Amino acid sequence: MTTPILQTEGLTVRFAVGGGWLKPSRDVQAVSDVSITLSAGETLALVGESGSGKTTFARAMLGLTPISEGRVRYDGADLADMDKPARQAMRRAVQVVFQDPFGSLDPRLSIEAIIAEPLRIHGIGTARSRAERVVELLAQVGLPADARRRYPHQFSGGQRQRIAIARALAPAPRVIIADEPLSALDVSIQSQILNLMDELRQRTGISYFLISHDLAAVHHLADRVAALYLGRVVEIADRDTLYGTPAHPYTKALLAAVPRIGGGKRAPGQALPGDIPSPLAPPSGCHFHPRCGYATARCSTEAPKLREVGRNHSTACHHPLVEPTA
Repeated sequence: MTTPILQTEGLTVRFAVGGGWLKPSRDVQAVSDVSITLSAGETLALVGESGSGKTTFARAMLGLTPISEGRVRYDGADLADMDKPARQAMRRAVQVVFQDPFGSLDPRLSIEAIIAEPLRIHGIGTARSRAERVVELLAQVGLPADARRRYPHQFSGGQRQRIAIARALAPAPRVIIADEPLSALDVSIQSQILNLMDELRQRTGISYFLISHDLAAVHHLADRVAALYLGRVVEIADRDTLYGTPAHPYTKALLAAVPRIGGGKRAPGQALPGDIPSPLAPPSGCHFHPRCGYATARCSTEAPKLREVGRNHSTACHHPLVEPTA
């Protein structure tokens, strides 16, 4: 069996919030017992509403947010046990594209300096070879060579995101973690960035860990999809399986909320009932039960465990929408 590039085992993240004069702090469990794997050349998407814990989970995978319980492994090695050279190698191999292309690029640096920065930090190449690499990367993301002399404010949002992708590609990573890479862009630009990411994957064999609330975009790029609700994975499956036969009511609701085109017009999606609860006071049992039309008394008292309902298809639901396999 091939070792996953990235893997989490029971990953849990808690934050202490509040507290003060004669007032104790409270723990918020932002991510709860999440175990997933990312293989070579694969795109795994993590979907869910805002506040579901997607970005916190990604930051914990990168070592940017402390882990309360569980493990993160890169190429089979535990992140907590890595020495400094191994951790540096991991950081070179796992790059990030952030949500906001307007805030993630230093306005004081030229595009050449921005894209070459990972090469300089990791001691890759000479000044001349770095400059040549910048030109090569600009071409890969569809920008002219003379763009290297300009500054971020001289580019559109879509062009800035291309620059951010070029920067992530600079040290030849094995994985790119893309945190809502389309949300700050116009719809017309989103498709261009999606096509670019897909083309780069086919050309380089890179793996993507894609964080998004946009299920239409995820369908275009992902091989597998995991749905996260209030810090818990409620369903994970191959893309076509999850989109075709969702097993969890939350996943079904997310898919129903996606606008659809048909009959000569764009039909709005069906909004999810209610709001996502506060992680300060999550519901007992299944966290989704107050918003679920399939909930029973059991759902309010017993938290469901993730279990298989089909080949490469698991869900955490007492009453899955598909019949579990024997």
